[in-house]
Amino acid sequence: MPPPRTREGRDRQDHHWAPSEEEALEKWDWNCPETRRLLEDAFFREEDYIRQGSEECQKFWTFFERLQRFQNLKTSRKEEKDPGQPKHSIPALADLPRTYDPCYRINLSVLGPDTRGSGGLGRHLPAERVSEFRRALLHYLDFGQKQAFGRLAKLQRERAALPIAQYGNRILQTLKQHQVVVVAGDTGCGKSTQVPQYLLTAGFSHVACTQPRRIACISLAKRVGFESLSQYGSQVGYQIRFESTRSAATKIVFLTVGLLLRQIQREPSLPQYEVLIVDEVHERHLHNDFLLGVLRRLLPKRPDLKVILMSATINISLFSSYFSNAPVVQVPGRLFPITVFDVAPPGVRKCILSTNIAETSVTIDGIRFVVDSGKVKEMSYDPQAKLQRLQEFWISQASAEQRKGRAGRTGPGVCFRLYAESDYDAFAPYPVPEIRRVALDSLVLQMKSMSVGDPRTFPFIEPPPPASLETAILYLRDQGALDSSEALTPIGSLLAQLPVDVVIGKMLILGSMFSLVEPVLTIAAALSVQSPFTRSAQSSPECAAARRPLESDQGDPFTLFNVFNAWVQVKSERSRNSRKWCRRRGIEEHRLYEMANLRRQFKELLEDHGLMTGAQATQVADSYSRLQQRRERRALHQLKRQHEEGAGRRRKVLRLQEEQDGGSSDEDRAGPAPPGAGDGVDIQDVKFKLRHDLAQLQAAATSAQDLSREQLALLKLVLGRGLYPQLAVPDAFNSSRKDSDQIFHTQAKQGAVLHPTCVFAGSPQVLHAQEPEAGSCDGSRDDKDKMSSKHQLLSFVSLLETNKPYLVNCVRIPALQSLLLFSRSLDTNSDCSRLVADGWLELQLTDSESAVRLLAASLRLRACWEGALDRQLAHQARRRLEEEEQDVPVSPKEVATLSKELLQFTACKIPYSLRRLTGLEAQNLYVGPQTIPATPHLPGLFGSSTLSPHPTKGGYAVTDFLTYNCLTSDTDLYSDCLRTFWTCPHCGLHAPLTPLERIAHENTCPQAPQDGPPGAEEAAPETLQKTSVLQRPYHCEACGKDFLFTPTEVLRHRRQHV
Repeated sequence: MPPPRTREGRDRQDHHWAPSEEEALEKWDWNCPETRRLLEDAFFREEDYIRQGSEECQKFWTFFERLQRFQNLKTSRKEEKDPGQPKHSIPALADLPRTYDPCYRINLSVLGPDTRGSGGLGRHLPAERVSEFRRALLHYLDFGQKQAFGRLAKLQRERAALPIAQYGNRILQTLKQHQVVVVAGDTGCGKSTQVPQYLLTAGFSHVACTQPRRIACISLAKRVGFESLSQYGSQVGYQIRFESTRSAATKIVFLTVGLLLRQIQREPSLPQYEVLIVDEVHERHLHNDFLLGVLRRLLPKRPDLKVILMSATINISLFSSYFSNAPVVQVPGRLFPITVFDVAPPGVRKCILSTNIAETSVTIDGIRFVVDSGKVKEMSYDPQAKLQRLQEFWISQASAEQRKGRAGRTGPGVCFRLYAESDYDAFAPYPVPEIRRVALDSLVLQMKSMSVGDPRTFPFIEPPPPASLETAILYLRDQGALDSSEALTPIGSLLAQLPVDVVIGKMLILGSMFSLVEPVLTIAAALSVQSPFTRSAQSSPECAAARRPLESDQGDPFTLFNVFNAWVQVKSERSRNSRKWCRRRGIEEHRLYEMANLRRQFKELLEDHGLMTGAQATQVADSYSRLQQRRERRALHQLKRQHEEGAGRRRKVLRLQEEQDGGSSDEDRAGPAPPGAGDGVDIQDVKFKLRHDLAQLQAAATSAQDLSREQLALLKLVLGRGLYPQLAVPDAFNSSRKDSDQIFHTQAKQGAVLHPTCVFAGSPQVLHAQEPEAGSCDGSRDDKDKMSSKHQLLSFVSLLETNKPYLVNCVRIPALQSLLLFSRSLDTNSDCSRLVADGWLELQLTDSESAVRLLAASLRLRACWEGALDRQLAHQARRRLEEEEQDVPVSPKEVATLSKELLQFTACKIPYSLRRLTGLEAQNLYVGPQTIPATPHLPGLFGSSTLSPHPTKGGYAVTDFLTYNCLTSDTDLYSDCLRTFWTCPHCGLHAPLTPLERIAHENTCPQAPQDGPPGAEEAAPETLQKTSVLQRPYHCEACGKDFLFTPTEVLRHRRQHV
C-alpha cells in the first residue's frame, strides 16, 4: 500500500481557521490537556483498537512525544546541512521521503473522524494537526504490528529449536495407531506447550489437558494461546475453581484433575472429549492416580477416546505396563546443557532460591542458577493417631533431577546441590506417591458416589495402604456418610457432590435445617482456606490490638466469621481502603477473596440441591440509581479488560528490601492513579465487585451481627456435630499451667497444644471448668474429677504435627450435652450415673435420676434430628429427579420445635465430672457377654426401643449407639443400700426404691399426667424390677418362666416352690 497522502493546503479554504491559521499553528501545544482530550474522543473510542484511558493510550502518547522529538531533530539537521532550502511550515512527519520507499510501507489504515465541516474536529482543531496526529497513529500501529511479527518470528524459531519439535509427527502417528500413548521427556523439552498444539494442527477440536495445579492451567493456556495466535481468541482456554475462559468455540481446555473427575462424576463416558492429555503423571498426586484408574476402566467403553500420558523420564515402564504396554515416545535432551556439582563462578551477583512450587509445571524465564537443598517438607497422614504430619525429608533422585531441570530451560544453567554425591546415591529412586501418605476420606467418598465398586479392589496403579482405606471407611461411617453396609446414606450422597472436606460439608447441610445457612456459609468457607492471619502479626502489638475487637471467645470459626463480616462492611464503604484495613490487622486479604468465592459456590450448590432458596438480586428503586449501577459495572469491566490486556506486557519489579508489611510488590504501596492507569488498580477488588452482589453480602454481614444468644448456641451445636468426632479434652492440670503450656488430649493423640493462631492460645482461661458446684460423694476426688456443669470440649478442624501436634481452628462446646447428642458409642452402668462416650471419655453424675432423664431426652432428640434430616435430604433428592414425592417435607414448625428443645437440652445445669480414661481402664471397661440370651424390661425408660444382649460388651443394646448396663462397677455390690423410701406424687405408692426404679414407676404410673417429662412415652404398667450388673438370666424349671436375677434373688425365688 502506498504511503498515506498528506492533506497540505486542502483545508485552507475553511473560513473558520483562515484568518488565524498560521498564528494557531505557531502557538500549537500538543501537551495541552484539552487538545489531547479532543483527539482521544475522536480516535480512541470504545470500538477502536486503542481505547481512551487505557494503558495502550498512555503508551501511544509516549511514542508520539518521542516521534515529535525525532522529527524536530531531523528537520534541524537538514536545515543546518542545506540552509538555502526554503522552510516548510509543516514538515513531513519523521522526514518521510517524497519518493516511495518499501521500508516506509504501512499495511493498515485508520478510520478516523471527518475533519471538514462545522460538526467535525475542524471546528476545534486545525486540520493539518489532525492529519499529523492521524499519521502518527498510523506509524504507532504499524510499529506495534511489525514488533509483534518480529516476536512471532522469533517465537517460531524457538519452537522449532525445542527438542520435542522433531517428534511431533511421530507422536501424532503413534496416537493414530494406539489408544494410549506415553510421552516422556526431560524437563524443558516443550511437551506441555507443544503437544496440545500438534493436536490442534492435526484437526482435533475437543482436547482436555489436565494439570495438578491451577497456576499451571492459567500459564499454559496463555502460552499456548499466544503461540497458536489465539491469545485474544477462544480456541484455547482454561477452567479452574471459580474461574473459566472456556466457551463453545474452545478447542483446547486446560483444567485441574479435580474438575475433570467432577465431570466424570456427572458424565461417566466423557462424551465431550476426543483426546485427554494427563500431564505431570510422574508427580503421583492422589487424584492423578485415581484418574488413571478411572480411565483404565473407561477406555474399553470409549474406543474412540485417545489418551496421552505426559511424564518426565521417571519410572516410564510403570505407566506403560499399567495401560497394557502402551507405546512410549521418549524425547531426549534439553535445550541447554547443565552442569552439576560445580563451584559458583566468580562475579555471580544473582542466584534464585526456589520453593517446591517451581520444581515442576511452571517455567520461569531467565533462571540460570538453582540451589537444591536436598530437602522437602511433605504432608503425611497417620491413620492410627488421625493426624497430619508436616515433616522434612530427603528428596528422591527423581526430584533432584526435576530441580536441576529448572535451570537450562531458556539459557545455560548451573545447579548447586547442597549435599554430597554419596547422599544423592542414597536417595530413593522415586518420591512416595501421595496416595500412600495422605488421608483418603474424600477419595473414598468420591469413589462411592461414582459407583466404581469397593475401594479395596479398585485397580490403582499402586494401591494405598489397607490401614488408610479402613480408617477412611470407618471415619465416613462415624460421620454418617456410609451405613453399616458401606453404602452411601442420603447425607453421604450430598457430601460427595460438595467439593469440600467431609466435616465442612456436614456443617453446610446441617446449617440449612435451622435457618442458619448464611452464617454457616461464611464459616464453612473460612474453614476451607488457609488462615488469613499473617505470621508477622503474631509478634506485632499494633496488629493484635487492632484485631482484638474481632476475636470471639467462642472459638476460631467465630473469629473468622467476624473478620469476614467486618471486611465486607469495609468493602461496602467507598471511602475506606480494604487493603489498608487488612494490613493494619495482620490479615492477608487474598484469603478473604477466596472465602467470598467459596461462599458463593457453596450457596449455589445448596440452591441447586434445594437446601436453600435462591436469593433475589437486590433491586434498585429509581432509574437514576439503576443507571449509575450500570455505569459502575461498565467501568469495572473496562478496568478488568485493561488489566488483562496490559498484564502480559508489564514486568513486576521486586523490592530490594522487604518492608515491614511483608509485601513483595510495588502494587501495595501504589497511591491513587489516574483513571485508566492500570498500575494503581486493585484488580482483585475489581473482580470481587464484578463477581459478587455486594448488597447481599452486606445484608448477610449485618444480620450476622444480630445473632441472638439462642442462635449462637444452636450454631455451636451445628459446628460441633459437623466436626465430630474431632474432639479434644483439656488436661486435668491446665488450670495450673501457663497459657503457652496448655495441653489437650484427643482419643488417639495425647499432649496436643493450641496452634499459635488459635484465639484460645491467648486466653485459655475460658476453657477451664468453673469452681466445683457440688461435692464429690466420697470426698476423695482430685481436680480432674471435680463436679461442674460447665465442663467443655474442643472441636477442631484438623490435627497438624510439625514440631508439636497442634489443634487447628477450634471451637468450645459443652461436654455432657454434646457427647449425649453426637457420640457414636454411649455406655452406661445400671443407674446411668456413669457414662462412657466413644470408649475414652467418662462422665460421672451425682444425681442418677437426672442422668436418666437427660439420657432419655437425648435419645428422643437424636431420633428427631436424624429423622428430620433424612426426610429433608430424601425429599430434595426426589425433587431433583422429578420423582413422585411419597414423603412429607420437614415443616418450619417442626424445625422450630426441634430447635427449641435442643436449646433447652443444652441449657440444663447438671453437675458432673469429666475425665479421659487410661489405657488400662479402657481395657477393663465392660462386663463381657452373658451366657443366656434374655433381656430385662425397663418400661418407659428408653421409649419403644427393644433391648437385646450386646454380644461383646455385655449389658443390653438399646440403639445402635447406646448400650445399657455394660460398664463394670464396684458399687453394684452395694446396690441394695441405695434404696430409699419414696412416695409417688401421683398414686401415693410409698416404697423403698432405687433411683432407676423410681424413674420407671413415674413413667408408667397410671395416674401420671399424659404429657410427661422429655423422653417419656406411654407404656403399659409392668412389674418393677431392679437391675444390676450382677443380674443374670435365669430360667425356672418349676414355673417355666425367664427372669433376670441376682444370685440372692434366685435363692429367694426357689424357696417359693419348696
